[in-house]
This record gives sequence, C-alpha cells and structure tokens, in this order.
Amino acid sequence: MTRTIGILSGKGGVGKTTVAINLACSLGLLNKKVSLLDFNFTTPHLITELGIIPSVTLNNLLRGEADIKNALHSCFNIHILPSSLNLTDLTGFDISNLKPKIKELLNDFEIVLLDSAPGFGREALSAMQASDEVILVVNPTLTAIVDIMKCKELAVKLGVNPLGIIVNKFRDKDFELRPKEISNLTELPLLAVIKESEDFLKSEAARKPLVFYKRNKGEEFFRLACTLTGTEYKKPGFLKRLTSKIL
Repeated sequence: MTRTIGILSGKGGVGKTTVAINLACSLGLLNKKVSLLDFNFTTPHLITELGIIPSVTLNNLLRGEADIKNALHSCFNIHILPSSLNLTDLTGFDISNLKPKIKELLNDFEIVLLDSAPGFGREALSAMQASDEVILVVNPTLTAIVDIMKCKELAVKLGVNPLGIIVNKFRDKDFELRPKEISNLTELPLLAVIKESEDFLKSEAARKPLVFYKRNKGEEFFRLACTLTGTEYKKPGFLKRLTSKIL
C-alpha cells in the first residue's frame, strides 16, 4: 500500500525542499520505490535544485493533458513529478481533494513524498490533505517554532498524522534553542537534526543531492529513512560509500 508523506513547514526558507530531496534519495538507497512530488505550484523548486528540464509536469497531468508515465521523471534513484515554472500553467486544474487521485496514479510506489508550499495557504493545505502523514521541518528560531506549532494543530484537525519534526540548519550555538527543547515545545518527536553546512550549497550548485555529493555528510537522512521504514541503521563502510558515490 502506498504511503503518502507530506514535507511541510510553517514558513519559507527553512530548507524544506532540500530535506525532501535528500530524504527521498536516502529511501531510494534503501531500495524503496519512491516518488517525490512538487506541491509548490506557485514557486516550485525541485526542477531548479535537481537541474532537470521537464517537458511534462504535474500541471499537465492534473489538466488531463498527459498520463502518469510521461509526467514522471527518473532522477538519481527516485522518480520526480515536478510542477511547472511557467506562471501560465497555474490555471485549468483544481488542487483540492487530490488524495484519491494521487493514490490511484502512484499506487505502484511504496512511498510518495509531497514537497509542500510553506505556510498555511491553499497549496500547503492541499498538500496536507493529500497526505497520510506529515513531517514538519523547522529551524531553531522562535518564529519558526511558533509557525510549526500552528502547522501541527492544523494537521491534527484534518486527521493527518504528524510524525515529528526535523530541526534543520542547526549550528549548535548557545543562542539557539536545543533540538530537544524544540521537541518539548511542539510536543512532537524529534526525527532528525540536520546541521548547517556549506556542503548543502556546494551540492546544490552541483545539482546533486547531498547524500550523493558527500555521503558521510548525509548520515542523518539515512537514519531518518531507516526510522520511517523500520529498517536497522548501519553506517556504511568505505566500499559502500565509494560505490554509492560512483552510482
């Protein structure tokens, strides 16, 4: 049965899309069949971060202009369903109540990740409603934490299961709230702590997810992938890291 997980944030700029990409690829490296959908229709970022130029997008699929085989794009070890960068493609389809359609179209996949628009607007609400579960991405700042608490409240009201939080861009500074404090404040499990690193910027410039660009820097994503799938986490040896980099 396909498991649909929304990757959400209360505000923009927290690194949600980067988290979604690296988590998807980590799940793929666990031999899971994964699809990653760009549910940020007005400001989509999957295309630019991965350096792909799709001829068919999710917009075309929702307007009935294409089938799922043409809309899916193989990228690294996952399948991407991108949204269009063209503003003229924002019309002609309805983004409400998409959960049954996604389940029908992507029933061959084990896990479907939805990269949501930030905040609580129509697009973010649609992504939340289309998900079985959600993961909330937050930075260690008070404003981001307040927003994520609102996001959790909305998910619960909609009957969507909040799995927990990922504290992203953590610098381990005295002025930052600690990840466990954030977990306590939000009353949500702490799923992962992703430290801020220049390697994210370098991997983005190379159009390559961090888990492929620098395998040892992506261990937290693999731990999370193992947690989500109930798989025992084992840190890879040198040969496996080298093989992964080559692939």
